[in-house]
Amino acid sequence: MNIVAVIVGGYIAFSLELGLRNALAIGSGGAAPSFVFVLCMILAIGSPANLVLWTCLIFGLITDLTWPHEIKGGAASVTLVGPYALGYMIAGQFVLLLRSQIIKRNPFSLAFLCLFGFAVAQIMVVFIYTARSGYTSVIVWEPTHQLISRMVSALYTGVLGLLVGLVAGPISAALGLHQPAQRRHARPIY
Repeated sequence: MNIVAVIVGGYIAFSLELGLRNALAIGSGGAAPSFVFVLCMILAIGSPANLVLWTCLIFGLITDLTWPHEIKGGAASVTLVGPYALGYMIAGQFVLLLRSQIIKRNPFSLAFLCLFGFAVAQIMVVFIYTARSGYTSVIVWEPTHQLISRMVSALYTGVLGLLVGLVAGPISAALGLHQPAQRRHARPIY
């Protein structure tokens, strides 16, 4: 894995997510795709296992720091470090478990991992925020509404994963990820 390329890719993914989130949001819950999570899944498919978990943890931590929640009354916002970091790391472990069972060059594989991996991560995020709001009611939190909105976001991220999966070969090559060897008479997909 090329660390410099991953940092540049992460910068681009966070820029797209922060810049386009409101423009791509659908519904009253603001469900939007996660460009950062799609990058995490591309890295999780082709990177060594220990780097996958660290990369998912770091990208989740940065996601925690970039998405504050408003306090009741709307006067200020609070940043809680941990929910996305743990959620992304658990999703990374989920991909590590499924990695040997998927066809790595198929765009539907990336879409599947983005859909279900993001759903796993968001369930963890909702669980942590719900547990926290149970003993302190500082943030505005509606668990059922949040879970439904985040599952729609998981579907949306799966569709984004399918679109990115069509060009994932050049992206993973630029990131310096391991490419499986071609068979002698096999035609490359990309």
